[in-house]
Amino acid sequence: MIKFFLITSTVYFSVLINASSISFDIFNNALKKDYSFVERSLSKSDLKIESSSGKIILGRNGIIINVLAPFEETYTISDGTLEIHDLFLDQKQMIDLSQTDNFFLNILINGIDENADFYSISQLDESRIQINSLDGSNEILFYFIEETLNLIRYTDSIGVEHAIELKPL
Repeated sequence: MIKFFLITSTVYFSVLINASSISFDIFNNALKKDYSFVERSLSKSDLKIESSSGKIILGRNGIIINVLAPFEETYTISDGTLEIHDLFLDQKQMIDLSQTDNFFLNILINGIDENADFYSISQLDESRIQINSLDGSNEILFYFIEETLNLIRYTDSIGVEHAIELKPL
């Protein structure tokens, strides 16, 4: 009887854990949705918090990030390029993404793959996924409420901490 109880309990708790964890499909599908966002960044060097807000729209031809405040900018990611358009100054800049090594941007564009050879994925609990580059230089935390992506936290290459709050559109 004790053996039956232990086996039943183990199966029951395994089902609960698997039911509440964020699958790769749920994660990758969350990265394909449209969001409004508020991004806050903290520079440790001058202890200054900056904030921006806008919308992330997935179009047929790529990703469009419209920053509405404090300055109007549009970032368009498509066909391996990033176009930055400062609307106030009416200036554009093109960046070839193959020439950059941006871990965060790479995850956002391509999603995650459980067989990737340059990062590891950890399910910290039922609402948090952590992705670490294998060289130890980058870490990104994704927070979910139920199956909805709610927050992304990471530190960029110059040591600025970022928190991006997301709300589905």
